[in-house]
Amino acid sequence: MFTSVESQIYSMFIISITILAVLNPFGNLTQFIAMTAELAKSIRQKLFRNILYTAFIIVMVFLFSGPFIMRYVFNVSLDDLRIAGGLILIIMATKNLLFTAKKQDFLHYQGLDEKDLLRASVVPMAFPMLVGPDTLSTAIIASEDQGLLVACGAIVLAFAFMFLLFHFAATIERIIGKLILHVFSRIAQVFIMAIGIKMIIVGIKDIFHL
Repeated sequence: MFTSVESQIYSMFIISITILAVLNPFGNLTQFIAMTAELAKSIRQKLFRNILYTAFIIVMVFLFSGPFIMRYVFNVSLDDLRIAGGLILIIMATKNLLFTAKKQDFLHYQGLDEKDLLRASVVPMAFPMLVGPDTLSTAIIASEDQGLLVACGAIVLAFAFMFLLFHFAATIERIIGKLILHVFSRIAQVFIMAIGIKMIIVGIKDIFHL
């Protein structure tokens, strides 16, 4: 049997994996590499750090303010958010599985200087490409289910992994190759869809007391 602390650590680890799946690190890494293909390694790493810092701040701000907005502004319950978040996960996963971003979609980023590129990294790179409604709803649900401390720890763990992945992006791309990263990304989408279905089922069961 787990103790209370061990149970929290276990929950934190499981939630961090769920958040990582939603963040789709391998899929986003290949897209970010394509968007910054002509940049020097130092500028690319600076850009990736800027994306991660911005995305992390967005998630943490929403984590603390989301429950208040959910209850007192929009007057929706956690189960309502579960169903909506599940639908978003299914739609996003289906879109990523069926439609692949084309190289020409990223060409306009390669003509920007460093300052403009860093400014452009906030939208769309940090939001909504890396962090979107699916990530935000997953974080809120984790906080409501397991507590704010566990959710915060899970988010920190997930972004720590993302930081390492993006820091060594060039090395990973050279060793693993874009094709394998693409395959990993597609496999992750199936699990994201399954997470979305599970969230919808739990939400419906709770609403109708099944």
